[in-house]
Formats: sequence, structure tokens, C-alpha cells
Amino acid sequence: MLIEFSVANFRSFREIQTLRLQSAPIKSKKRQLDEDNIFLVSPKLSLVKSKVIFGPNASGKSNLVKAMAAFFTIIRQSFKDENILHQALTPFMLDAEAFLEPSYFQIQFRLDDRNYRYGFEANSKEIVSEWLFSSDDRGHEAYHFKREKDQMEVNPRTFKEALRLAGDKAGGLPPLYRPNVLFLPLVAAFNGPLANKITLYFISHYAIYNGIEGSIGDSFALEAVPNDSMRTKMIEVLKRADTGIEGLELIEVPEEGLSKDAQKKYQKMRSEGQKPMAIVTKRTVFDEKFRQHVEVPFLLSDESYGTQKMFFLSPFLINTLENGGVLVVDEFGSSLHVRLIRAILDLFHSKSTNPHHAQLIVATHDTHLLDQSIFRRDQIAFIDKNKSGQSILTDLVEFKGVRNDASLESDYLHGRYGAVPLVNQFQWAFTPETDGKN
Repeated sequence: MLIEFSVANFRSFREIQTLRLQSAPIKSKKRQLDEDNIFLVSPKLSLVKSKVIFGPNASGKSNLVKAMAAFFTIIRQSFKDENILHQALTPFMLDAEAFLEPSYFQIQFRLDDRNYRYGFEANSKEIVSEWLFSSDDRGHEAYHFKREKDQMEVNPRTFKEALRLAGDKAGGLPPLYRPNVLFLPLVAAFNGPLANKITLYFISHYAIYNGIEGSIGDSFALEAVPNDSMRTKMIEVLKRADTGIEGLELIEVPEEGLSKDAQKKYQKMRSEGQKPMAIVTKRTVFDEKFRQHVEVPFLLSDESYGTQKMFFLSPFLINTLENGGVLVVDEFGSSLHVRLIRAILDLFHSKSTNPHHAQLIVATHDTHLLDQSIFRRDQIAFIDKNKSGQSILTDLVEFKGVRNDASLESDYLHGRYGAVPLVNQFQWAFTPETDGKN
């Protein structure tokens, strides 16, 4: 369960910005939201089941999603890929000093009745610092390890599994970690129980879908189709989304009939030992008397963008709700009908369809979701850029005087919470030029 995620000096984020999923001590006008949209973790901590982030184009919404993706990618790949830091990290580009400073990431999460705080600072060449702490429900925090470049301090009481990897200068044993490798996944690779548990939690309980064609998310959906159980569930999701799809199939693409560019890609995949595959959807065609006539296949690429998005999103929804994970979606409202968007949110807010307290984080432009009949005020955040070009993340509950019956969409579009495009400032681009004469 995600408590909060922080980032600094990454893309448009210069100073530390934190996405918080802790619930606030507020009451909704629609009291059912206070029952359905939050869940109790401990006597002192409750979390929201969803968080929706608004902001204009280029405000930093996608960069927040990219920050989370970079964080988990580095955790998964630093032990295997020595170039991952260079590939994943982009510092804030509007400040020359930022290039000399590391990017910062920290996550707080709940696992097995303890709250953990893990993070690291890194540049394109090395891990500058890294840390792991945990606390009990009384708030007593203990460190497991603290790292400052080549200096490692391991708690022998709480993280004994890592002692031999940290080295022993007194005993003449060198450390086994490298400057460009995170220590936590390294300890996990050597079967450290706690490190392995946390690393597996990161891998299995966090999914990010950015909606970009050809992304890792698309590959995940394509890999899910051959699994009979998952395919059945994906078909059911598509049926309930009223797409008209009755079946899915993964077929090998024949080379005949392909364009020259497609043939080149086909041959390249063949040379690498891969089979070019395509998704086929199946629909039932009816005759003039509305009797079932025949099942007709369609290429997924011929379906509407909304149908394609639901296809690629469906395995993420299924896995997250079944396992109680965290799903992050960029451009959430793009190509999806508003009723379908609300149906997805209902899946996460309902106790019957979300018994494991899965969490959904979305970035969107859909202002129809600024609705206090759907969200509590602590489930809404805004991202905007300041005069220095830095992305600033602000929760709605931080704005004073916002009532639980306020018209959020209207207030937002009128600029009360910032994070709206200043469209009046580009009207000059469409104003005919004059020669100076009246």
C-alpha cells in the first residue's frame, strides 16, 4: 500500500514534491465517500483508494508518472544494467546547478504491518545516497541501512542479512556493492529475506501505464492474451465496457501483403528469433432479422482508440484489483467515455470489487472528474509550473476555505486552484496583422 512518493531534480521537478495518499481529517457532503474511498491501515493511518491529478499541458503530470517509472526501473535494473542510471535519469534542465546535483526519489509504503521508507539519490554515473527505514504503529522508526557513496552503515539488528555485502574494513573484507548499483536489490539478489520481500513487493504490486503506443504496458497486454485465464477476464472487461468484442486471439502475422517498411521490421524480428504477432478481436455479425450469423475477426489496430485503450489497460486493472497493488495511469480520460471512466473508478472505490485495497493514481485533463460526488477533497491534486519552470504539486485540501459542497470544476476552470492553461495569452497568434493604418 502506497503512503506517499517524493521526487526532486527530475525533469520538471526541481525541489522535493510529494504525492500523498494519506487521508485528511475531513468529512464529505456525500458521507458514503468517507466509507468507500478510504481504508484504515492502522489506528493512526488511513489511505485513499485513488488519487486524481489535474494540470494544464506541460505542467508536469506526465513527468510525475515518469518519475515513478524511473524509480521502479532503476530498482529492477541497476543490478543487471550498468547504463540504467544514464538512461533513466534526466535532471531539471532550467537550472545549471541542477546538472551537478543528483535526482532524489523516496517512497513510503505499508508492508506486513510496518511502514517503510526507502529512497535514493543518484546521478547518471553513481548512487550518491540510499536508505531504508521502517516504523511500527507507534511511530518508532529504525534504520536498516544508510549509504553515502562508498560509506555503508548497516544495522546488525534489523538488517543482518546485508552485513557481509557491506564489507568489513576491520576484517579486511571488501564491499560487494558497486557505485552504480542500488544496495537493496543487490541484497535481494543474494536472498536477503527482508530485501527480497521488499524488492518483490515493488516488482509485483506497482504497475504504470502511460498510454503511449509501443510502451512496456502494451507488451504486458500482448503477453497476457495467451494466458487462458487472463484472456477470459480481459474479454469480460471488454464486454462490460460495451465494446462489442466477444473474443480475443493472438495470431502470427504473415509476411505476404505487408508494406516494405513492415517487411523490414518483420525480417528483423525473424532474424532475432521473434515471431511478429498481432491481436485479433472477434465480433458476432447478425443477419437482417437480428439472428446470430457468423463470428468475424478484426485486427485490434482497426478498432477505435477507446477500445484499444481498454484492451491494453484491462490486464493492469485485473492484476491490480486481484492482488491489491498500485496502478498509475497517465492520460486517464483520453479516448474513454465519461461513464466508462467512472465505472473504472467505482471498481477501486467499491469494497466488493476492491477487497484488497488496491490504489489507483491517474493524471487527467477530464475536469468532469472534479466532482465531490466521486472524490473526497484529499483525493484531488493539482500540478502547475511556477515562474522558474518548476512543477509544483498541491493537494486540494491545502487550499483554505474549500467547502465540501463547492463546485470544484467551475472553481478550477476559473483559476481558483491554478493549474489551468492561460489560453487568453495566445489569442494574439490568431489576430490579423495590420499595417498601422486605421
